[in-house]
Amino acid sequence: MRKNRNTQDKKLEQETRTVRWFYHSIPFILLFLFWELLARVIHNPLILPPFSAVVVNAFSPFLAYHLGSTLAFSLLGLLIISLVGLPLGMLMQRFKKAEWALNPFFWFLLFVFGFGTIRIAPMLIVLFGLSQLTALVLSILVPILVVALISGYGAKLTAVRVGFLLCWSLRIGGEMMLGITGIGYQLSQCYFLHNMEIMYAIMLIMGFTGLFVDRVLKYVGNVVIGKEVK
Repeated sequence: MRKNRNTQDKKLEQETRTVRWFYHSIPFILLFLFWELLARVIHNPLILPPFSAVVVNAFSPFLAYHLGSTLAFSLLGLLIISLVGLPLGMLMQRFKKAEWALNPFFWFLLFVFGFGTIRIAPMLIVLFGLSQLTALVLSILVPILVVALISGYGAKLTAVRVGFLLCWSLRIGGEMMLGITGIGYQLSQCYFLHNMEIMYAIMLIMGFTGLFVDRVLKYVGNVVIGKEVK
């Protein structure tokens, strides 16, 4: 009896997961179908290349190399952010005096740095040059503060996911600004060269890679939270 119940539960869970993936896919299918049709109607690849042509470019080994570089440094940044930001957030959550002292200070630093960290970029370039270290520091300063503030309210999983979003975005922005290896640099080059197919392909890669990592973080976070509850 118990075996049959477990089998039914697994079957129901599998069906629910399939239905969920189906509904997740609908907006993407509609968007890409509309994109392909609109591109065929406009018939101007310098404005909007067909989605099919963009997908072909998205799987090029050249972009895979630069994606690997950006993703590796973004995950390294996420590790640093988590190791620094989460303990600070837990400290503020557990001790009110720490929250009173650190919360306004972190908000002050956020307004000082700005979410683009453009204001401190020249100073970092003077210190470290146009290097990977400069891009790494640019990509973690603001996310550390954001992760600390969000996790201070007890939302650790949300803090990590938002932290990766910021780190990923700032890393790409840093590559564009500093002109170093990565997806961001290639995106800026394609913009200046008006290579729209590659530019849209890079944007597609950025979106799906970020979404994939976010789903992984959400899954791992839910598993850890589930174990803590048990």
